[in-house]
Amino acid sequence: MIMEKPKVSIVIPTYNSGGTLTQCLKSVSSQSYSPIEVIIIDNFSIDDTVKIARDHETSVIQQNSTPALARNIGVANATGRYVFFVDSDQILSSSLVRECVEICKIQNVDIVRVPEIFLGMAFWASCSAAWKNHYSKIGQESPSQKILSLGEPRFFTKDRLTQVGMSDSTLLWGEDQDLHERLRSIGIKEAVCVSKLYHYEQNSIRGMIVKNLRYGKSLPTFMQHSEKKMLTPFLMHSLLTLKSIISDIDEKPVIVAGSTLLLGLKTFAMSVGFLTA
Repeated sequence: MIMEKPKVSIVIPTYNSGGTLTQCLKSVSSQSYSPIEVIIIDNFSIDDTVKIARDHETSVIQQNSTPALARNIGVANATGRYVFFVDSDQILSSSLVRECVEICKIQNVDIVRVPEIFLGMAFWASCSAAWKNHYSKIGQESPSQKILSLGEPRFFTKDRLTQVGMSDSTLLWGEDQDLHERLRSIGIKEAVCVSKLYHYEQNSIRGMIVKNLRYGKSLPTFMQHSEKKMLTPFLMHSLLTLKSIISDIDEKPVIVAGSTLLLGLKTFAMSVGFLTA
């Protein structure tokens, strides 16, 4: 008797994601694994996001929500054994879902971290991508910081997510770290896959500032829910990343200057958000 393969539910929060959603969904439909269902939680987009989603025969749920709440809604509606959290501006390697399922089955784990490569199609997006790629590179070179560079936990056994109460919908920043921390606190094992996600950075400085203001406002709540010691390695890692990206100044002076300026703007915006929370 042939064993039926477990279904994977891919949950994608969206808001005015028409510019990137088509490529994201094409990468999902090109996966070497099946069965897969796609659940899109749309925060009432005013562009063509919903039309694109329905053209790709995905399940669309429209509801006012934060990204954390959107993922919870997706999990609640998922019929798969596994849940994969994907963003609308990400592209999946063709073997990514298959590898994650095999890792869970062979290694008997319930969490898979997925490495990301960040890409920029214009100047400011390239600056943002350069920073994040250096951040990952530093972690790979430093054993004490390696946990920060292994990629985000994105692939889960659904039962484990519901066991810990899913994501904290009150958090606008750090909800992934908070969820991961709670899963690890009950002894759930994790692994890292080889296949990657390709993440396209936005090019709008205004969008980046607004996002980091929102993150800053959520920081006090995150610190109440999670271990404050998590912030120390993050800050140290950021300083090492800054040192690393400055080392590229001879080869990419404009990108280095732009990345450093973006870091200052994001830090300022997050600080303002924190102080006004």
